[in-house]
Amino acid sequence: MQIPLYEHPVWQNIPEQVLRPGGLAVTEQALACCDLRPGARVLDVGCGTGATLRHLSAKFALAGFGVDVSRLLLARQGGGGAAFAQARSEQLPLASESMEAVISECTLSIFETDVALAECARVLKTGGSFLVSDLYARNENGIAGLHQLPPGTCIGSAMPRNEIEAKLAACGLEISIWQDCSERLKEFPICTLSTAAAVDSFDLIIAAGKAKLGYYFLVARKI
Repeated sequence: MQIPLYEHPVWQNIPEQVLRPGGLAVTEQALACCDLRPGARVLDVGCGTGATLRHLSAKFALAGFGVDVSRLLLARQGGGGAAFAQARSEQLPLASESMEAVISECTLSIFETDVALAECARVLKTGGSFLVSDLYARNENGIAGLHQLPPGTCIGSAMPRNEIEAKLAACGLEISIWQDCSERLKEFPICTLSTAAAVDSFDLIIAAGKAKLGYYFLVARKI
């Protein structure tokens, strides 16, 4: 049986278990665009081991809640004052309008995106912030090549910007900040990703090049 991508042992050498380009620096860039006061309730969807929530709790005194489908990753979360639950992003075990902010870091494209977005919008308070960082395809003509990669990776599921914007708008989420930070991809260990995803490194590089793969963060508000 193939090990799920984000449970692969190869990730154990990644600093702070932050499995995404830019790490916590991009998280802070996005957070700086929001007006969150100490004690604000923040949900991390696809939280993994909880690195982002531990950081937000320690540095900004935010009240963190995390959900992830992986029991193994949640078992490694190490506390830090946040609350965690095993759940799918498409069925969040939270009350409507209960969160001041929702975060999805390098996970949105691997969810059932439309359903997950609707759930994120449901639990977010009106006027609340939705923070996303993920890969995107800057050349739509290369998307077919991405889809030929093994399923379950954010690379194979990368969308063009106009599609991302349309999906958010359909859920009542209005983008206020879109920041390209594709230079962060140079820092990410491609060999680690290709090993975890069981994909040939050259196939991955060729497909990513044709799609002109980029990386972004955005901040949207529920209207």
